[in-house]
Formats: sequence, C-alpha cells, structure tokens
Amino acid sequence: MSVKGLISNQYSWLSGYGRGIFTDDLLAAIVVTILLVPQCLAYALLAGLPPQVGIYASIFPLVAYALLGSSNYLNVGPTAVISLMTAACIAALPEGTRIVSAGALALLTGGILMIAGLLKAGFIMNFVSRPVVSAYITGAALLIIFSQTKHILGVSVNSQTASGMVNDLISQIGVAKGLAVLTGFLAIMAFVSVRKLVPFLLVKSGLRAKTAKLIGRMAPILIIAIFVIVSALADFGGRYGLAIVGDVPAGLPPLEFPNLSRGAYEDLLIPAIVIAIVAFVDSTSTAQELASRKRGRVDANRELLGIGAANAVAGLTAGYPLNGSMSRSAVNFSAGGKTPMVGLLVAIFMALTALFLTPVLQALPLSVLAALIIVACLNLLDFGSIWRTWTYSRADGITALATFLAVLFLGVQWGVLAGVILAMILHIRMSLNPRIPLVGHFPGTEHYRDATKYNVETNDFVKTLRIDEGLYYANARVLEDRVATVVSENAEMTDLVLMCTGVSHIDASALSSLHEINRRLKTLDIKLHISSMQGPVRERMYRSDFLENLTGSVFLSQHDAMTALQPEPDWSQFSDHMDIHG
Repeated sequence: MSVKGLISNQYSWLSGYGRGIFTDDLLAAIVVTILLVPQCLAYALLAGLPPQVGIYASIFPLVAYALLGSSNYLNVGPTAVISLMTAACIAALPEGTRIVSAGALALLTGGILMIAGLLKAGFIMNFVSRPVVSAYITGAALLIIFSQTKHILGVSVNSQTASGMVNDLISQIGVAKGLAVLTGFLAIMAFVSVRKLVPFLLVKSGLRAKTAKLIGRMAPILIIAIFVIVSALADFGGRYGLAIVGDVPAGLPPLEFPNLSRGAYEDLLIPAIVIAIVAFVDSTSTAQELASRKRGRVDANRELLGIGAANAVAGLTAGYPLNGSMSRSAVNFSAGGKTPMVGLLVAIFMALTALFLTPVLQALPLSVLAALIIVACLNLLDFGSIWRTWTYSRADGITALATFLAVLFLGVQWGVLAGVILAMILHIRMSLNPRIPLVGHFPGTEHYRDATKYNVETNDFVKTLRIDEGLYYANARVLEDRVATVVSENAEMTDLVLMCTGVSHIDASALSSLHEINRRLKTLDIKLHISSMQGPVRERMYRSDFLENLTGSVFLSQHDAMTALQPEPDWSQFSDHMDIHG
C-alpha cells in the first residue's frame, strides 16, 4: 500500500465526521476523563511515582495513539498491571533517579514496539495464549491488591513478591494507623456499593439501564470529592498524620529526553521488552474484543505503532510506560464513543486538569486511592478461568497455573515470560510426539477412524497410518519408528498408506525421512501410498523427486486409496458350479 493510501486508511474515520458523531465523542470523552483523573493518580502511586507523573502520562501519549492506532475505542494511559511492572523495575533504584528511569523505561518500551510495528511483527500476538493472559492478569491483580494493602493499613512494605508482602503486612499489622484503616475500608465499601447500588436504584427509578450503568461508573469521582473535602476540612494530613497526595505541581509536562547513562539503559532493556509484550497483548486483546462488537477489526501492526508511539511520547514528556485500559475503553464504548477523536478530547481535558485542577487533589488520602485500585483489581480476578482451563486441558492448565504462581512468587515482570516459554515448551513437546494411529473403515461409509478407539474394519494386507501433525525435523524420526513397528507386527502387509489429513507442512528433514521409509519398504516388497494430502503440501512435494520415486500412488482421499488397493476376493469359494458327477 502506498503512503498516501496508508494515510487515507488511517484517517478514514474523518470521512463523514459531523456534529452528531462529535457530540457522541464529546460525551464519551467527558465520562472517560472523569474515570481517568483518579485512576492516573492511583496508578502513579502504584508505580512508586509522584501523582503528577500519572497525569503527564495521560495527555500527549493519548494524542500519539489517536494519530497512529487502529482502534476507535481503545483508551491508552496508566493501568494497574503496567504500573506494578514499572514499580518492580525501578523500586531498587535510588529515589532521585526513579522518575527519569520510568521515563527511560517508557521510551525503550515505545521504541521496541514501534520497531516491531515497522517489521510487521503483529503475529507475535499469536504466541501468547489466552490462558497465559488470563492467569497473568489474575496473578498481577492479586499482587496489586497485596501491594496496596500497605496504604490501607498505613504501614511500609518493600517486598515485590506475594510471600514477602504478606509477611511484611502481618509483621506490621500491630502498628497500623486507625485513620488509614477507617478511610480505606470506608472507601472500599463506598466504591463497591455505588457501582452496583447506584445503577440498581436508577433503573428502579425509570432510567435506562445503559445510562444508569454509565452513571454508576462515574460515581467514584463523587466519592473521591467527598473524601477530599473531609480531609481538607479536618486536616487529616497535618493534624492526624494521614498520608495524602500532597503538592501536585500545576502545568503541562516538560519535553525532555530521559538523561541516563548507557549502562542504565542497558539494565532497563530486558524489563522494557517484557513490558512491551504485556502492553501489546493486553491492549490488542481489549481492542479486538471491542471492535468485534461492532463487526470491526483492528490491525495488529498498527497497534504496535500506536501503542509504541504512545509509550515513546510518554518517555519524552516525563511519563512512564502505559497501555490500553480495559475499564476505560469499555466505558468509552458504552458511553457511545465512535472515533479516535475521543482520545484527543480526553487529552485536552487532562491538559486542563494539569493546568488548573491539581491544587484540588492535594488533600486526597492515599488510602482512598489504594481503595480505588483494590476495587478495580477485584474485577480482574478470574480464578474460574484457570479452573476451566485446567479441566479442559492439563497442558494449558499447567501453563496457566505456572504463570499465576510465577507472577506471585517471582515477580510480575517475569510471570508473562514464564507462561509464554512454558506454553511454547509444551507445544513443542506435543509436536515432538505426534499421534500416528492405525485407522480402519466404518462399514457402509467413507469414514476412517482410529482402530484402537472405534469398532472399524481393518485389512491384513493394506494398513493405513493417519498422521495428525505437521512433519518437521524434530518429529520425522518418530514417523520412521512408527512405520517400522507396523511393518514388524504385520507380516502379510503388502501396502502402507500414509493418510496426511492433518499434515500442514513437510520440511526438508521430514522429506528425507519419507524417502528413507519409501526405500526400506521397497526392499520388503511393500508399496508406500499417500492419501488426503493438502494442496499446498502436495504442490511443494512436486518440487522434489519424492513422488517420482514413490513405489505406490497418491490418492485424493483415503476412501479412493482403499477402494483401489482392496484385494480382489477369492471368487472360487463362491462358485455356483454344481458337480453332477459326485
């Protein structure tokens, strides 16, 4: 596609854009902003960064994604999982370098994603299975809940693993601050209640369910406003020593390159790769889910560019790594947002917040922000998905469980890598030992099934092996051994058919094995035949001399093969000649 065509496709949503669509986008942007303001403060807190960093990460990065991303509904910005991963990366660094290190981490993450986008590497989405993503999010959500409990109790916790956090919390529970516990638990109860109670009461009063749900999602901003007012009037921070947000500098984020040494960037490279993978997979999954509801689609390669550009801009504007938010994107969709204009409008509203509203947030208790994070993460817990995966497939269940445990006990930054690597290992292990059963014929049909599982007809002279996996260098010898076993167990066999229904590819090593099988069978006066070979595989086979040297034939279907190879019956035993001389 030409550059002009690409640009035209990128901004096709501008065609026909009018006042009606703008009104829908404006309403959605207002709703998303109301949700984003407290979240960006809370997630910056979770990342171990000052609250203004969360605001900075919610302005210009949104513009970058709106210009380059492919989703009409995805809202990028600070999220719980990426914030926790950022915290794990910068927690051990000197406090004075954490902000600039977070910016450098975002810049590296963005660079990695954009390079992957230019290389059309969107296919990497296929390497991360849904069980891994689900288990990872559940583990990270539980870890986040543990990490935020310290603010509810008003104590200090430095560990990055679940066991360490729990031990620290238990050891310090005796010195918990009563006011922090009170405000934290009241906030949790309020956030949980309004999300369910407010929509219910509004529907009962005659309001549409969709509108009531949207109002319920905006209710947390009212709760936060109440806590801010009470905290400011009672001077929770000064008189009672309750941890509050404190001074939040007003103004737009500075434009500057994160000034770190080359060695510091090298130390952040591996964490940036892990964050890039999680950000891309999580964002693209959310974008695809929302697009499918409108019978649309997203372009994985453009998502790499869009999310990468958003992170790179965040790194250059004093922000930190970010990705697409599942909750805010769902709110955007439900509120009637139609185009990427929503992201541009949210960026404007957040810029106004940074310029004029930051003084209002100073008295907000950290325990209330922690409560907001905890309630958000409760909705991400999905233990049922892990159990369903386990009952359906032990291999996938082991992968999901290992991912979950790795997040809790190794750290959030390694959990997704553990899941991806284990999933690949188990897949390779399965492909190393493909199923190659003997098959037989269902009488009166053209169907052939595994002879060990079904009551089917078999033939002493013509045997069929069905190959249920692509053949490549790592499993080709397994086929050779399987053929040798069948030959040794069937002394009367004259023909062997390889039924290739499940063979999607045959590499050069596997082709050499087929040559060897053909040669060995020829020395035993056994003909080798091929049936049900897929078109692309057959076309590639014609590039070699295998089919020319094949001792048998290539059949379009297994039934064609058995019809042609079926031995003629011994008609003499059915002779109707009557011996009149007996």
